[in-house]
Amino acid sequence: MLKYISTMDAATCCGCRACEQVCAHRALYMESNEEGFLYPKLDATKCVNCGLCESVCPMMKAETVRQDEGQAYVAQNKNVGDLKTSSSGGGFIAIAKKVLSQNGVVYGAAYKNGPNVCHIRVEKSSDLEKLKGSKYVQSDIGDSYKQVKKDLREGRIVYFVGTPCQVAGLKLFLRKEYDNLLTSDLICHGTPSSEIFKNMISHVEEKMDADFVDYSFRDKRVRGWSCSSSSSSSYKMRSSGKMKYVNYSKDMEAYFKAFISGHLMRMNCYQCPFANTHRCGDITLADFWGVRESIPDFPFIHRGVSLLLVNTAKGAKALDSLKNQFVLKVIPMDMAVETNANLSHPTPLSKDREMSYDLALNHYPAFLDKYYIGNYFINNLKVQVEYNIRRYPWLFLLISRIKKLIK
Repeated sequence: MLKYISTMDAATCCGCRACEQVCAHRALYMESNEEGFLYPKLDATKCVNCGLCESVCPMMKAETVRQDEGQAYVAQNKNVGDLKTSSSGGGFIAIAKKVLSQNGVVYGAAYKNGPNVCHIRVEKSSDLEKLKGSKYVQSDIGDSYKQVKKDLREGRIVYFVGTPCQVAGLKLFLRKEYDNLLTSDLICHGTPSSEIFKNMISHVEEKMDADFVDYSFRDKRVRGWSCSSSSSSSYKMRSSGKMKYVNYSKDMEAYFKAFISGHLMRMNCYQCPFANTHRCGDITLADFWGVRESIPDFPFIHRGVSLLLVNTAKGAKALDSLKNQFVLKVIPMDMAVETNANLSHPTPLSKDREMSYDLALNHYPAFLDKYYIGNYFINNLKVQVEYNIRRYPWLFLLISRIKKLIK
């Protein structure tokens, strides 16, 4: 029996839907709780006690899908266009394009029907834009695992990207190795509820009298690439048929501050069995925030740099086939762990978590008051100046060189 079903302990379920999708009798179905997270419910009249649900649960079977510690790389995509529109160093897009060029398919998180974040299936390079970029909200897997299995059985190459628990859920659901499956897990800080994100967007829509079109959690056009400016989000809105581009607001800043503080995660994230160097994906994707201190001569750091952990022979083969598309450098695993805390431990449970959810969902103005820090006029002015400087590469490079000379 699933541990969550028997205990109702929220920390024992990651919401991956593997149990639901593997149940041939449809005895399990998913429902949202008061925070907006999906959890399985059991229809006991349909259950035959086969135990399949337990066998595919990532929280119960994590040790069966974790790999031996792999090799760490610093990487940057040489395609400047792809690099500019990627959250970090463009690792995902290079792998995804390669898979599509081989008549493969790619699965990843995308916005669907407004601000809903779901896993979708992509067959065209033009649709990869939907999957690019970080999305700091839990993606609904839907029936992706079943779709992946169908593609694999038909001989298609499949590249699946998700949080470690989602990748683990897929591997457990499949119950066998497929040579034509390549997976990437993310170094995950934790996943906030989709309801909190949608509630934030609805308040933005009301204030702007506009409709949601798109949102970027990590927009390099605003403040470039750096750990300290990760809140450089932006969104597109439509009002009276016209597009609006917003690159700074109290709402974005507050949401990101609450996320980084660890106050918005799903309960199992605080006990994540994948927050270590023994990963479940073939290749792990992340930012390498320590590059400025560890490898100061790495080229074009301001454009974004990835950390890649190659965890399997399949992952090594995939990266080797793409090595000419990257600036690549091998680094010790200790160097990777030093600047990625979630490679050594899960995000700590905050005493403010419960209060933060109550504020975000029921008292939104109080949520902004708690998490928005500083003078809005000054903060907004700084962002707009940076944003406009970055619109002119020659000006940005000139100012960067002056800063170096001053140092």
